[in-house]
Amino acid sequence: MSREHGPSESLAGRRVLVTGASSGIGEAIALAVVAAGAHAALLARSADRLREVAGQLGGTTVAVPADVTDVLAMRDAVDLAAERLGGLDAVVACAGVARPGTVAEGDPADFRLMVEVNVLGVVHTVQAALPHLIASGAGDIVTMSSMSGRRVPRGTMGVYSGTKFAVHAISEGLRLELEDEPVRVTTIAPGYVDTAIADDVPGERGKAFRDAVSSNGIRPSTVADLVVTALGAPREAELVELAVLPTGE
Repeated sequence: MSREHGPSESLAGRRVLVTGASSGIGEAIALAVVAAGAHAALLARSADRLREVAGQLGGTTVAVPADVTDVLAMRDAVDLAAERLGGLDAVVACAGVARPGTVAEGDPADFRLMVEVNVLGVVHTVQAALPHLIASGAGDIVTMSSMSGRRVPRGTMGVYSGTKFAVHAISEGLRLELEDEPVRVTTIAPGYVDTAIADDVPGERGKAFRDAVSSNGIRPSTVADLVVTALGAPREAELVELAVLPTGE
């Protein structure tokens, strides 16, 4: 677990909860915020892997296993994270899944999973974290969308894109909802990122997605640096959206 370079912003002493932290972008974000001086709580379904990542990061990093689709489990896990860190200053809602498939022939179970994780998972995360973020007096919400939440890249990505469009809408609604509260909202919208997000997608649709990701994807650490930039911005500034494409995409 290494980084070729680090962001210049300091998050010293900030208490940050990261979902989807057991792998991919979420794991990279966990590493980046800790490297920038934050105390981190890591949340994902895979308890063993999550504890492994937390152990590698060391310090005050804590693991709070939970499924973002389970609203009651999320409330308990986020409250536990806040208890163990002494509060929360930021939450990064990074848990997500991708299941390419056309509306005509796609698996409804895949579509349901994407909605539950990519959309409701964000809502559950933010609902559980909001009281702690408001109490901190200087809170941040970072939602992980995608360039697919700004345009539909291909015919097999319509439903996935729909879930990411929803993340943009939810984030904009939150910004309006929280305009009188000390909480900023930032959406990160990367293009292809070189992760294993499509490794379990079968058939040609999975292969096409994996080929595109492996040939064009940016490093997860690049996305993580954008998160640290957003969290480290002066409080007078709110970075509404950071959209990034691989230079070759």
